[in-house]
Amino acid sequence: MNQDPKFTRELQALKNRVAQLEAENKRDKGTYGRTFLEALISLLFGLFIVGPVIAIAAGVFVIIASWLGIKM
Repeated sequence: MNQDPKFTRELQALKNRVAQLEAENKRDKGTYGRTFLEALISLLFGLFIVGPVIAIAAGVFVIIASWLGIKM
């Protein structure tokens, strides 16, 4: 078989990259404690940052509606 050398080099480069990504994936997998900690941080962020922002935005809309005379 007459294979194109450029094709062979590209295929080898792709195989090397896949092997590198698989090695990084194995190394980056955390333990259950780390996963739980990240989930807890995400929930606390939502509770203490996003929640109050939504409450303030809702309050602003209620105030604007009261100025415009819209009954809610």
